Amino acid sequence: MRRISFIIFMVTALLEVASYGDDSSQEESSLVRGKMSGWQIHKYRGIATLKFSNEIPIPKINSPTDVLVEVHTSSVNPLDVMMMDGYGSKLLNLLRWKMQNTEFPLTLGLEFYGVVKGKGKGVSNDINIDDKVYGVTLPQQGGCHAEFVVVDQILLRHKPEQLSDIEAGGLLYAGLTAWSSFYIWGLLGGLKGATTAEGGGKGKSVCILGASGGVGTIAVQMMKAENVNVTATCSTSAMPLVRRLGADNIIDYTQANYTEQFRGLSFDIILDSAGLGAEYATKVPWQFTEYITLFPPLLRNIDSNGVVLGSLESLNTLLNNNLATLSRHKGFIMWGIFTPAPQGIEYLTKLAEGGKLKPIVDTVYEFKDMKLAYQKVVKGHLRGKVIVKIK
Repeated sequence: MRRISFIIFMVTALLEVASYGDDSSQEESSLVRGKMSGWQIHKYRGIATLKFSNEIPIPKINSPTDVLVEVHTSSVNPLDVMMMDGYGSKLLNLLRWKMQNTEFPLTLGLEFYGVVKGKGKGVSNDINIDDKVYGVTLPQQGGCHAEFVVVDQILLRHKPEQLSDIEAGGLLYAGLTAWSSFYIWGLLGGLKGATTAEGGGKGKSVCILGASGGVGTIAVQMMKAENVNVTATCSTSAMPLVRRLGADNIIDYTQANYTEQFRGLSFDIILDSAGLGAEYATKVPWQFTEYITLFPPLLRNIDSNGVVLGSLESLNTLLNNNLATLSRHKGFIMWGIFTPAPQGIEYLTKLAEGGKLKPIVDTVYEFKDMKLAYQKVVKGHLRGKVIVKIK
């Protein structure tokens, strides 16, 4: 009798595991009921509040198009560090209420490489258990600095074979920031170029400020893949790296009066990935069609003054910035924002599969050293991405 009961128990357990992901409304499997390890914050007080826990509930599949991924590598980005201090919390919390009914504990991390361990009933047949995938999460979700994450299928793709596991954990956040800056906010070549990756940028000219950082190194490669003429700024020590990435003209910003080297130059787009701000556009003797800064004041203004007043204040700032540049016969000021769009992921994947795009890796940390990874980003002056090996 005991043997029959054991057999019945084993068959039931196997049926549960086999049915997991085929119908997310069925009883949760043992994997979903379990716990995972990860790093979380319980208040907005910087790196000191980052705590490790091995009692975090594994996220559940709640939508037919959800995919459960076992995270192997992730990255630490400047936005993660800023969010630890509450940056964007007012707006992001409004969005979080649709996903969860609590703000803390909060697991950060916006990009991942890993292996599929579960899928909802509506997930494409192209995505299967144990497939190697990489992707991003929405800013209000995060969650990649843990052993498992759940993400909608439109925000992941199969990992390009041309990328190592380490590289795959650090491509998409910076890549989507650069992609959206050029093709959505910048409209470089129109939206058609946002998905084709056909190298249609011949005759275009861009300047990338801060070309040796995470976004900058991706932006240089992306524009060269599109046959765009690239002028890049970086420090003396970073010049060999930026030259290897293919920049046509490199300007060393550590040199005295370096801005004079821009006199007489004209660009379709200037991408400020160095955090110099919109006001900088009026201080340099260049001409441009669009100046795109990756550090807009929108979220900070909303944090300080609420959604309505903060948004109005931000629009007023943008208007004044544009009046200042247009009055000097320059171009328009735009804000570049990380945009987790499936078209961008597809574009970046095509470039990576073609061997035209790889993230530059500054440093790799073990999972237990997550705080060191955050501290590395806080110090700045990176040469590419900071990667964390989670598994």
